[in-house]
Amino acid sequence: MRASPASIAAFALAVFLFGCEQADDLEPPPAPVVEERMEILLPGLIDAIQAKQPVFVMDHVSTDFKDDRGLDYFGVRALVESWAFRDDQVGARLESVAITPAENGTQRVVARVSFAVGQRLVVAAPLPPGAVTYSFDLVFARDGARWQALRGNYRRE
Repeated sequence: MRASPASIAAFALAVFLFGCEQADDLEPPPAPVVEERMEILLPGLIDAIQAKQPVFVMDHVSTDFKDDRGLDYFGVRALVESWAFRDDQVGARLESVAITPAENGTQRVVARVSFAVGQRLVVAAPLPPGAVTYSFDLVFARDGARWQALRGNYRRE
């Protein structure tokens, strides 16, 4: 006996609906939590600046961020977006970094970062004319699996 196309379609629909009903009863397994490691995050932030990915950068700045001169989260966001939304290429390079444990599980990051407009910065190559280097002294804390900058200072060298 040969099944009609209508009976095959009805059977397929029943199997599909049964499968959908079963899927609703089951919760998907939780995604594994992968904790960020600071020594990997920092070069990742530099890469995100060069790739003009402000969302990734700002995901790592606490909305409570404040520096000693009053720069807050929104000021940092304006700076990051001003680099990200310009037409020219943006270069950024991590010159040096020291990460040390601080109070209450935080991490203190002391880093030197160079920036340039119009070209990418290559590791160990001389800085092009017009490039600038800043010293950063930041405190990061965990927010779940993610590190976020809570406070800090920077100065142009």
